[in-house]
Amino acid sequence: MTTDVAVKETTGTWELPEVRRLRLDAERVWEAAGAHRSLAVELETGTDPDGLYRGKLQRFLADVADCHAMAYQELAAAAEARAEARRYPRHTQQWGRLVEESFAAIRRAEAHHERAAAQSARAAGDEAAARRHETAAEEADRRALAPMKRSA
Repeated sequence: MTTDVAVKETTGTWELPEVRRLRLDAERVWEAAGAHRSLAVELETGTDPDGLYRGKLQRFLADVADCHAMAYQELAAAAEARAEARRYPRHTQQWGRLVEESFAAIRRAEAHHERAAAQSARAAGDEAAARRHETAAEEADRRALAPMKRSA
């Protein structure tokens, strides 16, 4: 059994290792997206005859990376909410609100991953798969907004 041990940040706040890891993953992916965008600008403004096509491909990769980075951020938010919920007795109003917040963040992360998959499918020319992933993303967004159903 593992225990969550909070790590004190330089700002003086405490952060769980899983939250820190997810936020660092998001930063890393956003940096990759930025690198793809920079390369796209270089390719599009260069003299290479295929530069516009290759630049468009780099912009696509940046957009997919952005979707994944947003998913990591949402997963970090879910982990934070779960950690905060542990501070309250089960089935209290605060606990319920935080658990519901956690589930909503997980659903939003799912929606971001589905959008990335839709973009990848569309780039590969599989329009049917892209539509399926977009539908799944919309469904995940709806579930994130819907109140959690509680069992009796």
